[in-house]
Amino acid sequence: MTEKELIITLKKSVEPKAEKWTSFDVNLTNVTAFMDGEIKHYDLRELYHIHRTYETKRQRIQKLSKVKPNTSRMLLKKYSKRERNKARDFMHKLTTSIAEELKEKNCGAILENLKGVKSRILNGSRKNNRKLSKWNARTFQFMLEYKLKWLNLPTKYVNPKNSSKVCPLCSGSMAS
Repeated sequence: MTEKELIITLKKSVEPKAEKWTSFDVNLTNVTAFMDGEIKHYDLRELYHIHRTYETKRQRIQKLSKVKPNTSRMLLKKYSKRERNKARDFMHKLTTSIAEELKEKNCGAILENLKGVKSRILNGSRKNNRKLSKWNARTFQFMLEYKLKWLNLPTKYVNPKNSSKVCPLCSGSMAS
């Protein structure tokens, strides 16, 4: 409050609503969506390639650490930041395009509840752990959820158990 003006802050809660729903399954190299009766794939191979490229760079830098520890530490920091920025940029562009598509169709999103999934499954082999560490499922979900909230569209989370074994079209078993 000043002599000339009075500023009042208001808070309005809005309940997001959608006419239709789209379900998403986030995998290592793609995101599969069931939207308007059809299955749509979004390619994540470029993102996986970003992580794989920087993994090999970090391995080479780590070999350097015995000879030049300060240089190695500086390079690891530099390339880790680059990887994080490139991955984040890719995810922002992907989730923005998906959110815009959902806004056009007035669709909400149904996602698997993957909170803490890595901690539950990262106890396998070294090769499996490396592969799963490149999986950006929660980042995808977080970014899509906040962009849908911004567009006033809802997001639901479901139990992921057997979600990849049931056909979204006919509800039949996809187990082979």
